[in-house]
Amino acid sequence: MEITPEITRLKPSATLAMNELVVQKRNEGQKVYHMGFGESPFPVHESVKKALSMHADKKYYAPTQGILTLRKQICDFYKQVYRLEFMPDQVLIAPGSKSLIYNLIVALEGPLLLPSPSWVSYQHQAHLAHKEIMLLITSPDTSYLITPSMLLASLKNASMDQLSQKLLLLNYPCNPTGQSYSENQLKELVPILKQNNIIVISDEIYSLISYNNHVHHSLAEYYPEGTLITGGISKDRSLGGYRFGVLLIPQGNENVKRSILSIASEIWSSASSPIQHAVIEAYKSNKMLGYIQICTRIHEMMTNYVYKRLNEAKISCVPPKGGFYLFPDWNNKKSSLKSMNLHTSYDLAEYLLETYNLASLPGVEFGMAKSDLSLRLSTVDYDGSLVLNKFMENLSTIEKNSSEFISEFAPNLVASCDILEEFTSSLKET
Repeated sequence: MEITPEITRLKPSATLAMNELVVQKRNEGQKVYHMGFGESPFPVHESVKKALSMHADKKYYAPTQGILTLRKQICDFYKQVYRLEFMPDQVLIAPGSKSLIYNLIVALEGPLLLPSPSWVSYQHQAHLAHKEIMLLITSPDTSYLITPSMLLASLKNASMDQLSQKLLLLNYPCNPTGQSYSENQLKELVPILKQNNIIVISDEIYSLISYNNHVHHSLAEYYPEGTLITGGISKDRSLGGYRFGVLLIPQGNENVKRSILSIASEIWSSASSPIQHAVIEAYKSNKMLGYIQICTRIHEMMTNYVYKRLNEAKISCVPPKGGFYLFPDWNNKKSSLKSMNLHTSYDLAEYLLETYNLASLPGVEFGMAKSDLSLRLSTVDYDGSLVLNKFMENLSTIEKNSSEFISEFAPNLVASCDILEEFTSSLKET
């Protein structure tokens, strides 16, 4: 059977493939330190669990756009939490935000402006949609964020028609870098976005996992007419396997809504009915915000611990502002790594896995150059239920003894840092 050329060039998602490999190794009895997959480990909130059980008999096809009660609840949530006003007819539901992002890439006219680094699936989705991609190359010097001058220079170098529509895909807090935009940084981008007819797909699925004094602001606050927000419950509510995503469309864009619903009706018909009913509970802010905030405090503690250990080991890394990822690099060790026949981030990730059983993801998977020796590290390799329970028991003393707490209840994370420190100390600086 012959396969279309686009698909033959496509590989399985690097994040999913790495996770499956780690599961296989662990099933074989190997000890693996897993920094290669970002799945929030905390348990399902009891109200969501109960609602799912109660609605297990909802076997009907739901409306493609999503059940009305849920869409109303999502509007209430965004108003209370983000101070954003949406009506239920502006809300679309899907089995995962990944599906919605792909549909938007397919439906919206224009080339895709994609920051580098960015989440692994964006570029592959664009290739599947035969969409022209223009990479916006960022660097640690700007915390891997797009700046107005850099965006203008990229547009000028590409000789793009100012009036023609373009798409920009922003994810913040960002997977893989853990970086995010301040209110002022977003405001500074808006005039350029408007002047150059750039529509933004704003992937804000990590928005509530913001920390280190960073407050999340949606671009939709300052550019409501040109911002499409995608989100869901997989990260801040630890419900990745529920496969639930949400899209919020600017008012007056019936053509966009109609297009997305038409595509959805031909592909997934509707999101799971029992899941939709259960997720109503997940969007009740009075029940969920406290839970999300506690889980976020744990993410902050764990990710800051890893960052501190990387910093002490003299591994270059930008400090995190949210999510549960770090994006260190070993570019100042290139000569030493070259002598070990490690020339790319693929080589580096493979070496750590084969030598130390430490799983990570190479920066090239996120759009970095092959020669850039960066890795994406996730900071969630621990028993979420155990850690959550023990964290609640030790709230009064946790800030003073966070390292001791992590050593006791997240030993894999500590061991991973030990490995990275040992490996790096064996290298010479260039």
